[in-house]
Amino acid sequence: MSIIEAIILGVIQGLTEFLPVSSSGHLELAKAIFGSESVGKESMLMTVVLHFATALSTLVVFRKEILQIIKGLFQFKYNDELKFSIRIILSMIPAALVGVLLKDEIESLFGGAVLLVGFMLLITGGLLFLADRAKKTEREVSYFNSILIGISQAIAILPGISRSGATISTSVLLGVDREKAARFSFLMVVPLIFGAILMDTKDYLDTRELEGKSAEDRATMIVDDLKEENILSEQEANSVYSVVLNKEVGWSELKDAGNHNTAVLEDKYVSDLLQLGITDEKMALILSHDYGQVRPVQGPNMAGLSVGFICAFITGLFACKWMIALVKRAQLKYFSYYCFIVGVAAIILSVI
Repeated sequence: MSIIEAIILGVIQGLTEFLPVSSSGHLELAKAIFGSESVGKESMLMTVVLHFATALSTLVVFRKEILQIIKGLFQFKYNDELKFSIRIILSMIPAALVGVLLKDEIESLFGGAVLLVGFMLLITGGLLFLADRAKKTEREVSYFNSILIGISQAIAILPGISRSGATISTSVLLGVDREKAARFSFLMVVPLIFGAILMDTKDYLDTRELEGKSAEDRATMIVDDLKEENILSEQEANSVYSVVLNKEVGWSELKDAGNHNTAVLEDKYVSDLLQLGITDEKMALILSHDYGQVRPVQGPNMAGLSVGFICAFITGLFACKWMIALVKRAQLKYFSYYCFIVGVAAIILSVI
């Protein structure tokens, strides 16, 4: 990964983690525009680093509130801090359940779903537009509101639905004070970001462990996982194994030769699976379980990781503070216009 790529990824992550424009949706559009999977297929290690950077920026912005919550919890009383913590936990439940129970189905929606992204961006724009027109109040987030906001966060897993846009808009439409809605939206995602970091770290470690094994062992592990998840029948697994083995042998040859270009190998892998009669839906599930499909052969670029982290952290600080100010001044409509324009463009792009 070049330094320029790391800077771009860091800035995108830092901005879109907080601004209501859907980072996942923009990555899907970028892949379609550039005709490449490289934008959305950044290394798992870089994903972990960037997520950690934005989580850290959130902790810095809300350091006073977080310290107050921690102090309040250690008083072991049913105080405001405990009530707020319970609301945060309630808001996390829907997204956590969806992420665990529907992980494969969600991952199958990513990968060039431009039409879906377009319509979801229109929904995001509509939510932001309505939220800007809602009456201002000074109400707190209630326990029931926390669950509803959590459901909106779970729905925002779809590419094109902005997490911050959906949660803040839902809060405001429920009558919650605008600034409190923004703060709750950003604080409620911190535990989920750290959860995502743990999952991404596990995937990265699984990949590193896989790389140390022979091509035959790697192919066996991948196919066994697919069978255990009931993605492949025993008969399908026997056919897919040879394709996976060929891919793993090809990956080993590239690594030994110091060749970082896996595009040809990746295209052949998908083509061979299609020749076996694998459906599009099952193809997406196979690729999502294949430890990053065709793994990059280069090791971690510490310079790129460091630059990406710094850029994501700094832009995250800026975007978080800016978003709170925009919500408070009822200026989300400008983001709604942007989502409408990009959404319509995505729909047109998908049908021409």
